[in-house]
Amino acid sequence: MTPTLEALTIRWGEQDSLGLDVRGYELRTTGELFAYRASGDSLRERVRIGRLDAQLYCTLLQQTLQAFRQVPAFHVPAAQQRFVEYVLPPVTRKRAVWNPRYRTHGNEPLWELYEQLERARTAQR
Repeated sequence: MTPTLEALTIRWGEQDSLGLDVRGYELRTTGELFAYRASGDSLRERVRIGRLDAQLYCTLLQQTLQAFRQVPAFHVPAAQQRFVEYVLPPVTRKRAVWNPRYRTHGNEPLWELYEQLERARTAQR
């Protein structure tokens, strides 16, 4: 793995409408899985909660890339929001945000990705 790819991160979770109360999960290229809380871009807490095997990580990465190819940008304001984020420093940061009360044609690939990430998170415990 190249040094650039080592910094790749997939995040998902829920946040308030202003992004001041973010509760989510972070998956790194090593397969390490963290739960975190943030306020905007300011990290408040991060706790390692497990590790996914390499094959599952690769599958989730491919699903993430495919979802962002299908829906490169998505933002639907709501009081409570779900999000999925793909970060490859120093330049790439893709973030999709939607209302979890409504499943639409536009957010379907992101919703499916979110559910896959959640299944992987809960299965590894």
